[in-house]
Amino acid sequence: MNFGWEEISNFGSLRERDCFLVWIQSQIASGVAEEVDVPTSIEAGERWFLHIPTQSVWRLISDENPYGPGFWPAYGKAA
Repeated sequence: MNFGWEEISNFGSLRERDCFLVWIQSQIASGVAEEVDVPTSIEAGERWFLHIPTQSVWRLISDENPYGPGFWPAYGKAA
């Protein structure tokens, strides 16, 4: 069973972000997600992921971004 992802407006700590990175790698390994190219117009340091069951694209925002670090839909709304 596949569930949708939930937005993380801001990680509470870098440790929480590190745990998230382990989790997202497990999502990739299990075929639920894949990392996709970041558009060239986007700030350096971001990573984008496709949630395969919903075909929604998500952004992992760098800890150097004033709005980050966080994880949220790339196009404004989760599927």
